[in-house]
Formats: sequence, C-alpha cells, structure tokens
Amino acid sequence: MMKRWVSGVWVMSWALCVTSIAGADETSIASDKAELQVLKARLEKLEQKVADQEATSSGATPGNAVLQMPGGLHGVQMSGFVDVSGHYNFNAPQSSSTTRLNTLRVFDTQANSVMVNNAELVLEKPVSSDSPLGFKTALMFGTDAEVVGAVTTGLGLGTDELDVKDAYVDYLVPLGEGLDVKLGKFATMHGAEVIESKDNWNVTRSFLFGFAIPFTHTGVRMTYPLASWLSATLGVDNGWDVVDDNNQGKTIETSVTITPVSNGSLTVNYMGGPEQTNSNSNQRNLIDIVASYQPIDPLQLKLNFDYGTEQKGVLLSRDNASWVGLAGYARYAINDWWALASRLEWFHDADGVRTAFNPAAVGTNALNGVTGTDLNLWEITLTNEFKLNKHLIGRLEYRHDQASEWVFARGDIGQDALVGRRPYQDTVSVEFIAPF
Repeated sequence: MMKRWVSGVWVMSWALCVTSIAGADETSIASDKAELQVLKARLEKLEQKVADQEATSSGATPGNAVLQMPGGLHGVQMSGFVDVSGHYNFNAPQSSSTTRLNTLRVFDTQANSVMVNNAELVLEKPVSSDSPLGFKTALMFGTDAEVVGAVTTGLGLGTDELDVKDAYVDYLVPLGEGLDVKLGKFATMHGAEVIESKDNWNVTRSFLFGFAIPFTHTGVRMTYPLASWLSATLGVDNGWDVVDDNNQGKTIETSVTITPVSNGSLTVNYMGGPEQTNSNSNQRNLIDIVASYQPIDPLQLKLNFDYGTEQKGVLLSRDNASWVGLAGYARYAINDWWALASRLEWFHDADGVRTAFNPAAVGTNALNGVTGTDLNLWEITLTNEFKLNKHLIGRLEYRHDQASEWVFARGDIGQDALVGRRPYQDTVSVEFIAPF
C-alpha cells in the first residue's frame, strides 16, 4: 500500500512538472513571438526612415518615388494626376452656335457636359543644402492647359490643350541660410488657389483666381528665409501670362510671408509693371493678400484679398481701370476620407476690363484692355470631398453666382443677345481626381 502511495505521489509530481514546463514553454514562445513582432515593426520603421533620409539627401520629398536618372543626376521625382469633371447649369445656357457655356467661368466653362480638365505630368528635382541644383517641368494636357496657355504666347506644342506650365532651373546659392533662385517659367505667387485642382478645396475656381490675378510668369525669382518665421521673395518677369515679352518693360514681383504661429501664416504679394502691348509706360499694379489659420486640427480657414489698377486700362476712353475682391474659405475634415469645404466671394470689376463681359459673347475669359460692363459679382460654393482610396478623390459641389446685371445666359439666346439672361446662375459639379 505504501509503495502504491509513493508511486502515485511520484506520478503526480512528474505530471505537474511536465505541465509546468509545457506552460512555461508556451509562455516563452508567446513572449518570443511578441518580441519578434516588435523587432519587425522597429526594423520596418528604421528602413523607412533610412529611405526617407536617402530621398531627402537626394533632394526628393519623403514618401515620393525617386527616379534613377542617367548621368549621375539623383533625387529626381515624378508625380502627376488626372482630373475630370462634369457640370450641370440650371439655366441651361445655349448660344446660337449650340455651344453651351457657363457664363463668367474661366476653367469650368462647359455647361451640361463632361470635361477632361488636366492630365499633368511633373518631373522635379528639389534643391537642398546637400544638393543645391534642381529643376522642374510640368506638362499640362486638357482644357485647363487651354485656359492657361490661351493668355500667353505659350510653350505649348502646337495644340490648344497642351501647355508647359513650369519649366525652370532652380539653384540654392550657399549664401547665409540659402538663397533660392529660379530661372524660367513658373506659376504665380498670387491667390489662395492654384492651377492644379487637386490642391484646391473646391471643384470650381473663384472669380478672383480667374479674373483678378495672373496665372504664370517667365523670369527670375529669388526667395530668402530672413528668419524662421519670415521669408521674402523678389523677382523680375516678362509680365502677366506671357513667355515672350510684349513690350520693353519688365514686371517686378515681391512677396513677404510671415508665420507668427505654427498654425497660421500671412502672405502679402505685390506685382507691378507695364503689361499693354508695345507700351512701356502704362503700369498695371496688383496687391494680393492671403491669410491662413488652422484653429483646430480638422478645421482650416483662408482669406484672400485682391486689389488691382491699370493706367489707361479702359481701351476706348483710356481711363484708368481698377478691380477689387475678397474671398473667404473654410474646410473641415470630418474624418480621414470625408471633408466639407465652402467659399464665399465678392468681386467688383469697376470698368469691366478684367471680366470684359460683352452681352454678345457669353462665357468670355478675361480680355485685357477691352471695355466691358461695370460689374459686381458674388458667389457661394459648397463642396463635399471624398477620398475614395489612396489614388482617387471624388468631389460633389453646388455653386450659386449672383451679379449686379442680367449677365448669365439662359436657354437659347438667339439673335438678340439681351434676351434670355438672368442675374444669377446655379451649377452642380462632380469631379474625380486620380493623383499618382
């Protein structure tokens, strides 16, 4: 009996030892797996950090693909996007030539139609202290290129819907904190919006962006950081929206950007010079102010003010011309994939020079020097933006335009250009953007 009792105790002790060892082994294995996962995550993070550092040292933006170029030129990055949209105008405008146009819209001109706005391809080598020489080229294909190129002597390649928006050499001069010098063709510094729709908050462009300011310049532009919160820019250009100068005068551009706080900035731009063809004396001046503020993480606010004058800008009377406008913007990110944006705007073209609205030419663009109607314009825009996935953005927008005159086309105007107009215009727009 004693032997059986001892044997039982021994068997139970052995079983407990085996169970304890097995449990310890399982705990150890689970712990090892957890440590391996942590080490794997750290390794991936370290590899990404090294890749970003290599890209930055080569002059490329972290996160973007870096192209391996021949001839020892490293750090070149390629990017771009495709932008298409559709616009429905409740006025159903239709001219006698059956071409439907949204009145006084510069980019979204086609009513009740689908537009291929822009297929842009960018090759860029950003500058840095380690790699001071860079460049940028941006090719635009689509109706946006037609708008930007139509008011220039152009760098297009023979078609209206192709334009070279940017083509410049960039050099970071080793002077103090670094003097950034660009030589060639580049986008304007003015305005709260840009040519690329993907970087705007709304589908349609504002009146200010379409009529109050230029789009591009050709010349030299120098930017220097005076302090961590202050930078200044000085440039000399051929003029507004021209590649080849149309006179012997030059246009001066200046800009000061103040960043008093990390979530706010103020930029004051000035541009002045003769812009009329074969005239070196009649000055066109523009003051452009853009303020931005982000009070909380999901909310962004912007305010844009423009005031312009031109000596003898009114073609027939040779009177001085002036225009002024104000636009406010707000964007709220509800979550990672859904954002709401709005824009409220007023624009006054006192002499009709910028809008150049002629009742017989519905939907015209800015025809500088042509006398038009003294016009006040207001608009409110509401936009929903959806990030459908990493490479697709969708937008749905409603916009209401209001004017001091009956200028917006309605129905078929026919032979009488003054018939079939309203003082307002309502549109609904849908846009899809695929960045890469």
